[in-house]
Amino acid sequence: MNSCNSNILDNTSTPKRRGRRSLGIIKISRSPKLLKLKTKEADENIVNSTPISSIVTGKVESPCLPCNQVEYCDSRSNSSTCSEIPCSPGVLESGFLKDLENWDSFVCSKNNNSGNSKLGYLNDSVNMDEIFHSKLEQDLIKSHLDRTLLTSRCEKLLRDEIEDSFDMINQSICNINNDKQRSLFETRDSFLLDIRESSIVAEQKVLKTNDLLKSKLCQEFVNPNTFYGLPMVVKGLFKTYRNIEKFYDWQEECLNLDAIRQRRNLIYALPTSGGKTLVAEVLMLREVLNRKQNALFILPFVAIVQEKIWSLAPFALQLDFLVEEYAAGKGHIPPKKRRKKNSIYIATIEKALALIRSLIELDRLNEIGLIVVDELHLIGEAGRGSTLETLLTTVIFANQGIQIVGMSATIGNLPDIAQFLKADVYEKQFRPVELTEYVKLGAMLHRIQWTDGAMELVPERQLAFDYSAAGAALDPDYLGGLVAEVVPQASCLVFCATKLNCENVAALLCKLQRREMSNHRVPERSALRQALRAEGAGDNLLHCVRFGVAFHHAGLAADERALLEHAFRAGVISVVCCTSTLAAGVNLPARRVIVRAPRVGRDLISLGAYKQMVGRAGRAGVCEAGESIIICGDADWPRLRRVLTGGMPGARSRLRAGVGSLLLSAVALRLADERRALRRLLAATLLAIAPADSCLDLDEVFDESIKALLKSGAVETVGAAADDGNYRLTVSQLGRAAIKGCMELSVAKQLLRDLDVASRSLVLMGSMHLLYLVAPHDSGLRPDYRQYYARYCDLDEEGLQTARVLGITERNAIQIMTGKPITNVPESVLSRFYIAMMLRDLWRQVPFPVVAEKYCVPRGTVQGMMASAAAFAAGAVRLCDELEPLWSFKLLLEGLALRLRHCAAPELEQLMELPAVRKARALQLVRAGYKRIEDIAKAPANELMNNVAHLSRSAADHLISAARVMLIEKVENLRAEAEDVMEELKL
Repeated sequence: MNSCNSNILDNTSTPKRRGRRSLGIIKISRSPKLLKLKTKEADENIVNSTPISSIVTGKVESPCLPCNQVEYCDSRSNSSTCSEIPCSPGVLESGFLKDLENWDSFVCSKNNNSGNSKLGYLNDSVNMDEIFHSKLEQDLIKSHLDRTLLTSRCEKLLRDEIEDSFDMINQSICNINNDKQRSLFETRDSFLLDIRESSIVAEQKVLKTNDLLKSKLCQEFVNPNTFYGLPMVVKGLFKTYRNIEKFYDWQEECLNLDAIRQRRNLIYALPTSGGKTLVAEVLMLREVLNRKQNALFILPFVAIVQEKIWSLAPFALQLDFLVEEYAAGKGHIPPKKRRKKNSIYIATIEKALALIRSLIELDRLNEIGLIVVDELHLIGEAGRGSTLETLLTTVIFANQGIQIVGMSATIGNLPDIAQFLKADVYEKQFRPVELTEYVKLGAMLHRIQWTDGAMELVPERQLAFDYSAAGAALDPDYLGGLVAEVVPQASCLVFCATKLNCENVAALLCKLQRREMSNHRVPERSALRQALRAEGAGDNLLHCVRFGVAFHHAGLAADERALLEHAFRAGVISVVCCTSTLAAGVNLPARRVIVRAPRVGRDLISLGAYKQMVGRAGRAGVCEAGESIIICGDADWPRLRRVLTGGMPGARSRLRAGVGSLLLSAVALRLADERRALRRLLAATLLAIAPADSCLDLDEVFDESIKALLKSGAVETVGAAADDGNYRLTVSQLGRAAIKGCMELSVAKQLLRDLDVASRSLVLMGSMHLLYLVAPHDSGLRPDYRQYYARYCDLDEEGLQTARVLGITERNAIQIMTGKPITNVPESVLSRFYIAMMLRDLWRQVPFPVVAEKYCVPRGTVQGMMASAAAFAAGAVRLCDELEPLWSFKLLLEGLALRLRHCAAPELEQLMELPAVRKARALQLVRAGYKRIEDIAKAPANELMNNVAHLSRSAADHLISAARVMLIEKVENLRAEAEDVMEELKL
């Protein structure tokens, strides 16, 4: 795989490609004879609209990631100009999607000649009365057909009309219908680029409709001249959007393994940055295009999910499939059932489990053909590891022929994981960019040399920098000198043990930077500071950005982190001081990586964490080589040496505490309802193969879990036990509700207790009491007791009444402030009430920075509390839906869950559904007159740039494309609903 980056290789450019698009409006005649238009006749009726005319010169860059506020461009490169990307005039303007809900807009009465169906994108309307009655009655008289034939022909015309309508809306949104207007459209930022290989263009006609496109793709599947089993158009997409012209040898070898050809489960392991994700993407494209099955891509963090959504969006638009996000409150549970398009579901671990359970419950699991798991080693991590193991065990035990592909860079017990997944193993030690590892001991820099698995330190050089006496006292580890060797020409990541250490090291580096660093990219840094200030960033971060330095940790708001990440990729920020979570959660490659100390928090660094950190150094197309330096004191070196030479630790099962949840869901989903079958299910887990405790007795764990479920009332026995001790189990209403709400049984019980109290004395003077009900139970947040009394005294009548219902009084607040123990109110109630006060301020649209300062909580934590509360509220709605007596709480919490996702004004909520659009950007759009997603989808890019401050051309293109993708998904959802109605009516 050869890849290049425009910031590094100035002489590399992309060959010009031509894309053909149809931009216009299709007229449908009233005459039934013209109802089925031929392609040639349809072309003659196309109304001309502004063509896509765009010529982009210069170099190819790596694909842009979404940016919330400002796109930072390299001022040294030649600027490129792009024309408008218009949408077909009138798309959805007349409210066609809304009219679809009205059946009369499609079927008109014979006696009402004015009841024509009007579609928002059509210049003329179809006379339904003439089509469905006049013509058909004549046919009936001539052929003496019975009423059944008349009904069936009406139904067929109705189905054809609905299908044609949806197809034309899709085509209008995508702007792909004008064969007469051709233009050069070459920009990696647009999701509407139509790629054609030169040989294909010479031999084939341009595809005019989605049906022709599908037909062509099917021909390419059987054509031996394909791109790794995919249509050749995919090769052009990879070249344009990823700068990939050729795969690495190991990737070709992996894609041709017998396990892939025979659809066996597979685990492949390579070092970080080896190109593992590309193989997964090819496999998923094969699944949705060749096998016409859906695929599920499981990723560990919300940020990576959103990054992958943007990355695959161009492929989805060009190849006619859907990319659906299941993270941060997004995604339909169960997923929409579609007959025309296949989907790639991109999900976090928790959302993926909910999706799989919903499909099993509806007997639709066979709609998924492939599950890809990134960072498979997380199965051995506390918390998420149990959830991931539950998901994979459920899929394997369901035995629906789903292929599971796992990938990771750091698994020490691959044979155990392979046995659990019944998978083949493919392992390579390949890295496209050479990584040189160093360890700094005192003032000497040693190069780490690996020979046959043994580590040897080779002295490289004695460090000496022109520090003043004051500088040497401030920086005894020469951190500033090590950073200055690579910046600002290249980038550097500095991993620190704690969040506070990140900020301190960033401030230190600002004091030690040379004038060259201070004068680098000044205008872009000024724009970045302005954008960060608008997000409420603190003065310390704004000061660091001025010098091209930043810190990155969970205490920052998501908007701040997104801005900093994008600026780092663009070279505006040269140094980022970060915690270890960035190594696993964000794709930020750098020329040099420095590990400030061999610790993560207070614990000694593990080999897996070390590999993740140093793996960020060097990336194909970004830099030609990578370096990592770990700074270690003499006291820590013996232990660090043992870690580095001890081999990768194994991923041990973390399911012990989650066995009850696994068994409960198996009974609820009818995977197993007998004791013997449940025991076989437990034997299929990783817990049975690689438990964290080697002395674990699986039979004892099973018996304890079954007894606990019976005692809790989550399951009940059916009939008497057999002679061999086998008996059947059934899920109680409580257990089923907990599964529906995706909650642990203990959490579901606590929620039911809270709802029982609320049913007697619910405070509906405002939202305070409802917000308390959905406040996270296991947030880990300890209130600032010095602020508790002050916040209590600020409560209005609604807040005081809610506090009294919960048993919290002024005396309790005084006791908290003075540090006296409180015995009459549980600590969990006090903590959740503190969170509820924060949530109410957010509900009232108080800015995040103000709330964070008021409650002495980091901004990132405030955002996390809001997201957790929104997710818990959605789960509570599903739980209440399962329990009939709680129907009133379902209605109350349903609206609460939706609004909690953004805590914004109603007019902003729709716009904030777009990727990377936060409150500040949504406000800008509304003030500029873009109040609906349709407004953005139809807006020319130049107009959007001129009307919205700090919006670059690239960001505008992304925003328009994202809006169009969202509209297409809405159309497909409506298509699915219409088809479900047809199926119910047996049409």
